[in-house]
Amino acid sequence: MHRQPLRLLLIEDSEDDEILLLEELRSCGYEPSHTRVESLEDLDRALHGGTWDAIISDYVLPGFNGLTALEQVQQRGIDLPFLIVSGAVGEDTAVAAMKSGVHDFLFKDRLGRLGPALARELREAKVRADRQRMQEQLLLSDRLAALGLLAAGVAHEINNPLASLRMNLDFTLSRSRERALPEDDVQALRNASECAELIQEIVRDIKIFARPEEQDFGPTNLHRVLDSALRMAWNQVFPRAQLIKDYGDDATVHGSQARLAQIFLNLVINAAQSIPDGNSSEHEIRVVTRREQNGSVRVEIRDTGPGIPPELIERIFDPFFTTKPLGVGTGLGLFICRRLVTEMGGTIGVQSHPGRGSLFWVHLRGLL
Repeated sequence: MHRQPLRLLLIEDSEDDEILLLEELRSCGYEPSHTRVESLEDLDRALHGGTWDAIISDYVLPGFNGLTALEQVQQRGIDLPFLIVSGAVGEDTAVAAMKSGVHDFLFKDRLGRLGPALARELREAKVRADRQRMQEQLLLSDRLAALGLLAAGVAHEINNPLASLRMNLDFTLSRSRERALPEDDVQALRNASECAELIQEIVRDIKIFARPEEQDFGPTNLHRVLDSALRMAWNQVFPRAQLIKDYGDDATVHGSQARLAQIFLNLVINAAQSIPDGNSSEHEIRVVTRREQNGSVRVEIRDTGPGIPPELIERIFDPFFTTKPLGVGTGLGLFICRRLVTEMGGTIGVQSHPGRGSLFWVHLRGLL
């Protein structure tokens, strides 16, 4: 008989009742993997550190009751089937529990309803979760549309004065030899021209928020792109870690130089920001490239930061999701990286273990 897996959080102080409940669930077609807690402190740790399908609680427990446990779950914003299975209590208690948000109230001497009640609540929880995802997707679409309009307007307003600035700088540089300007002045003009060119590239990158454009993808020198991204990220890197380049053979890939630079700049800055300031000699950010047997090229950005908790790994590329402090990140960087990599026919992923750093990898189509 194939049983349905069930990740169960059991709030119960009796081992005998624990065995009784698990046997009943197995007889109803479930295969529970469970954790039993019997204090609010243990409950808090279980809610923080685990992923659950349902919660079953006794009503009377040492120092608290099922409604107190429910309140703790609700305060965390967790929407799971929450059933109370209790001994003899008054009808008023059961009614009060249902009004408080308990999904069902069952008695230990009448467990025949447990299987059907749990199945019903699991179905309804899925419906609520699907509805929430649809609402979030609609909200996300609205936010991306608004962000696109803003980005298009900003890019347009910057482009006009920037074009004039670049023309004036180019004109002045072309006349610098005739006027015999001091070399320091000429170098200052060159630096200003390079900065203006960089701003123009950033403006072009901003347009990705407005509308994805058809890109002229072609052969791109990957190592040259990486060197450019690393130079741009240097101010973020050097106070935190040593930068190590471990390049393989010269790698030419199919892609867009500007888009690849944006991807790797974001990944390197993220790696740097995961490491605290002040101990650069104890940390490293390593950039690795190598050609795979299938002809693709793999790029790795490794850091020795604190790593990413397992429960966050699956969300790391979601739009507007960020682990950075309020005001530091928008949560769009990795989302955009994945979209850009996919547009170039590549893939991107992450491996991480808390306390052992993170590794972001990108596979790109290699060209010989």
